Amino acid sequence: MAESTLYDVLEVSSTASAESIDAAYQRLVEKFDPAKEANTHKPHARVQLDAVKQAYLTLGDAEKRAIYDRRLMMRNSSVPSYAGAAPVNAPFWSVPKMLIAGAIIIGATGFYFNHQKEQARIEAEKVVALAKAREAEAKARADAEEQRLGLQRERQRELAERREANRVRAERDADLRQHQRDVRTNEVTNRVFSAADREQARRDDNQKRSEEQRIKREEAQAATASRQQLARDRAELCRIERERYGKSISC
Repeated sequence: MAESTLYDVLEVSSTASAESIDAAYQRLVEKFDPAKEANTHKPHARVQLDAVKQAYLTLGDAEKRAIYDRRLMMRNSSVPSYAGAAPVNAPFWSVPKMLIAGAIIIGATGFYFNHQKEQARIEAEKVVALAKAREAEAKARADAEEQRLGLQRERQRELAERREANRVRAERDADLRQHQRDVRTNEVTNRVFSAADREQARRDDNQKRSEEQRIKREEAQAATASRQQLARDRAELCRIERERYGKSISC
């Protein structure tokens, strides 16, 4: 029985194109994937998958495939026999056979060391790529956290300034209203209490109460507007955080 070759492992012919080899490799990798439920109870699936990967490492590379084809050709080559020729008792290790065996050993050794070197290079590249990916991920997290903190500090500063401005305005309005009340009180006290004056005082008092009620309504409206503005500011902050970080942090 003929010995299996890497072409047999990938289930392609020795004349298959590079595209056919790639397609066969993808098909067999999916077929023998240990993660698939069908392969859960098949221990040989991983062995077959490793064999497929090793075969593809050689046949998937044009230079390595050419070296392997030459080795395969030398292995399959034989001395032709002629009909009617008498058998000759020649030693098994003739010079040509020794040369061929030496060439095969040298080629196999070179292929093995090249394969090991390539595997080491691939592993090193994987380690470097993983380190770079982790570094980039850490940097991205740090940048995102810095942006979040900067945005939070900016919003807190704006809210503090707005509250301070509202406090100053409220104090100024309160002082003005107190001054107006004092002026009206003095005017009423100094006025002669005649009938006409009492009527005027009554009207003034009614006007005073109306003014005070108006001021109270304005103060209530201002307080309501301030609370609504604060709620809008908070909702805007939550929206910005959801857009940037995928979740609300301050809400």
